[in-house]
Amino acid sequence: MKAPRTPGGAPRSPRRAVPATAEKYLIPSLERTIRILEYLAGEQSPRNVTEIAKALGLPKNSVFRIGRTMLAFGYLEEEEKAFRISPKFFSLAYKGLRSGNLFLQAHDVMQDLREEVNETVMLGSLHGNSITILEVLPSFEFIRFQVEPGHEVPLHASAPGKAMFAFSSPQTQNELLDNMSFTRYTDKTIPGKQAMRAARDQILKDGYATDEGEEVKNIHCIASPVFDYRGYAIASIWVSGPWFRLTAEKFPQIGKSVLQHALVVSKRLGFSPEFSPYFDMSAGIKLR
Repeated sequence: MKAPRTPGGAPRSPRRAVPATAEKYLIPSLERTIRILEYLAGEQSPRNVTEIAKALGLPKNSVFRIGRTMLAFGYLEEEEKAFRISPKFFSLAYKGLRSGNLFLQAHDVMQDLREEVNETVMLGSLHGNSITILEVLPSFEFIRFQVEPGHEVPLHASAPGKAMFAFSSPQTQNELLDNMSFTRYTDKTIPGKQAMRAARDQILKDGYATDEGEEVKNIHCIASPVFDYRGYAIASIWVSGPWFRLTAEKFPQIGKSVLQHALVVSKRLGFSPEFSPYFDMSAGIKLR
């Protein structure tokens, strides 16, 4: 599962947009370091100084010095005068995630869900128009779907993305829609805003979102959002598996289970379904 890329593997935009009020506080060298790391993280093969400088519009001397510094501290590796991100960097990021409250509150719930459905269970959060995978608990089946933490999936072509979109505020939904490219990955990928809104309405009725091979053919997913104490959808929990095992006929049953497990995590984070516009607790866990 890969996010859309521009020809040649370069990122869509060489510079991340930041609020105007934050511009004056930016440290140029640190900004360049972050941009280089983000660029290398999205590349499948090492990139040399010239390639990095050209892709990001940075001076070659600056790229060289930053690269050598990160290499000295072990956050980059060098192969034939080209750089790639080292495992130490991902280890640092993963330790940060493990120390977060969301990870701690969700891990055992994810284990329970995996035991119940025997499919891969994942946790992810929204960043821009993509879902970043924070944790993966692989299925015990010999044939299973699995990706690594840190991988990104597109919002419009993934169950977790659609789940978080549906349970976001109208303002957030409009902002997300305005920035969606609606890249087509398969013939089942949502093609535009109207279809995305229709999917949202169904998700709000069901309490879970589905993906029937919308990014990766023959891989099915079912997701529900995780809410914080304010009632905001801050993450998603979902299951993924091959089409012949995770069939559409099983979606309602597994969807209800995913919703229930996601609510357990939400409650641990302070969420109160009784005061949510989405749930009717007088009838059990039921969408209004």
